[in-house]
Amino acid sequence: MLLLFLVIFISNISYFIMPNNININVIVDDYTKYLESEYNELLKINEIDFNTNLNVSISRILYRDIYDYHNYITIYKGSNDNLEEGMVVINESGLVGVVTKVNKNNSIVRLITSVDSNISVKINEYSGILKVSNGSLIVSDLSNYDNINVGDKIYTSGIGNLIGDIYIGEVREITLNNTNIEKIITVTPAVDFDNLKYIAVISYD
Repeated sequence: MLLLFLVIFISNISYFIMPNNININVIVDDYTKYLESEYNELLKINEIDFNTNLNVSISRILYRDIYDYHNYITIYKGSNDNLEEGMVVINESGLVGVVTKVNKNNSIVRLITSVDSNISVKINEYSGILKVSNGSLIVSDLSNYDNINVGDKIYTSGIGNLIGDIYIGEVREITLNNTNIEKIITVTPAVDFDNLKYIAVISYD
């Protein structure tokens, strides 16, 4: 019914304001594809198997500054939706970031790709710190003797304020620091940060 109304409405106004060379069918087709895309993105975020002890608030991305692209996003939800600073932000693939500022109707999220990111993580049974160094997402503070291999999965450790066992990505490369006593892990994040649309903000009840 909504699509039918849209077609009739656009068809009527196009009679008065649209040039003859505009194809109304192309406009309707493009908008239909847009709606289908949005619907599919919502399906993905709603298919996450959330723990029943969690509060979940789903939001679309409101704003992303091209000059601060890898650091922060703004989402539609805020204190009116019971959001608070420190809440974890995820999507269907894994950890997106952390809420750092809350307004009434929107909030700012610091992405894990931010230069200010500093998150306790675990790889197998070993703990390290997820951060950005020289433009790459890495895990540091790991001993050279820790048994870690390319392809191993990386999760939040639960140490600190973040919920534990949230998937982050996997080990892409392993190198040693200049003293050869610490492993430096280069991370392939699970989230496609160039195509963020919908996120879920989660917290414990």
